[in-house]
Amino acid sequence: MKYFNLIALLILTTIACENRVQEEPLKTKSNYPFEIQNLSDDEYPDNTDIGYRTKDYNNQYFKSGNIKKNDTTYSIVFNAINGDSIVINKLDLNEYIPTLPAQLKKDDYISYLTLVNQEWNRNQVQFNPKEFVSNNKKIVRVDLARNCLNSYLWEIIVYSEENGTQLPTTHGWFNFPKELYANLFKEVNNISFDKYSASLEHWKDPKSKIINPSVLRTVIDSQKISFIDLSDEMYPVKKARKKKFKEIISPKKFNTMRDLQTDSTLFATFSIPGFYNKKEPRKTELGRIHQLKNVKLNKIISQINQDTLYELKLVFRDKTKQRETQLIIGGINLADFPVFTSEDANNGWKSSMGFSNHTFYETYNEHQQCKTKNNPYYAYLTDGQGKWLDSHKIGIDGSLFHFSDKNRKTLNLWLLSFERHALVGHYSITLN
Repeated sequence: MKYFNLIALLILTTIACENRVQEEPLKTKSNYPFEIQNLSDDEYPDNTDIGYRTKDYNNQYFKSGNIKKNDTTYSIVFNAINGDSIVINKLDLNEYIPTLPAQLKKDDYISYLTLVNQEWNRNQVQFNPKEFVSNNKKIVRVDLARNCLNSYLWEIIVYSEENGTQLPTTHGWFNFPKELYANLFKEVNNISFDKYSASLEHWKDPKSKIINPSVLRTVIDSQKISFIDLSDEMYPVKKARKKKFKEIISPKKFNTMRDLQTDSTLFATFSIPGFYNKKEPRKTELGRIHQLKNVKLNKIISQINQDTLYELKLVFRDKTKQRETQLIIGGINLADFPVFTSEDANNGWKSSMGFSNHTFYETYNEHQQCKTKNNPYYAYLTDGQGKWLDSHKIGIDGSLFHFSDKNRKTLNLWLLSFERHALVGHYSITLN
């Protein structure tokens, strides 16, 4: 009887403990420290900022950082070796995390591609003086970037003003805390990070399957439109294209974008922890876009936010006419595109390949206004059968748009190369 009572007591105690554990909320950390890596010019010889940075640029500035959880936002502190500090308060980290719009969750393949493309595309966010605090009064801007290599490799770039121009004055690389990343992923997606971690932590070639566009939009009107292929001209080597020109490995000399539309074109790749590396040339399949055959404009209703928007579908063939490549860019509002001449094309509206992406570069205000969960934008490549093609392998990172006339009838589309080192195609599209 004693043994029976003892066993019963143990069972009751176990049940009580289990209930207590279930009732207690999960405890999360409030501080997430991390180290910051500096790179010298010898360690990063292909740095695009060389020649475009302040005279007192400091390669050995950063020491460590810490992310602190507040009620609904975060504060992130960057500490310098000399005692300087930079603090970004009331930071919403959710928009940095790959996020699935509710509609896309209905399609497992598009869901997978969405998260992979959001993670493996750069998103660099600019913070202006009212959005950060520093005891270094020379600092006029701080950029916080999730780079395009995996979930945890992030960067901080600091700017100061020299001769009236904001120029980089230091740059650091750090690993975003893994535990915090997993928590944020679960918070924004209501899905465990473990489900997708294998492809977000390490690159894995996605399978090529047919994309179901009806998950993205409903077409309500469609028309073929006229265009002029201007790829036999040279693109304006200005701004970012000027800084990155040295990252084009092959061809060594070229006079037109058409010269880049070949499978022999090579670019500097992007290596861990996040720098351009010409020692590992990146192959392309840019020969696929040698000839633009036709362009179709679709008026659509987005399945993500129900807005009436537009979609462009471009069909390319290579020289041998053996490979067909389709470029679909949709969920776009033509009113968002600015008016510029071709010489100022680098100022145009641009975004990356993928689904519901943030764009490459944004201010923090733009970052907060463009909520991923409601973002109808998409851009992807397929073969002639509608099977998804990896844009990284093709060598196309995204699109750049602007109108060239005040009446907004002549739409200019430029194609950004791998890592946006160059512009590899230019098409003047007439809108009726």
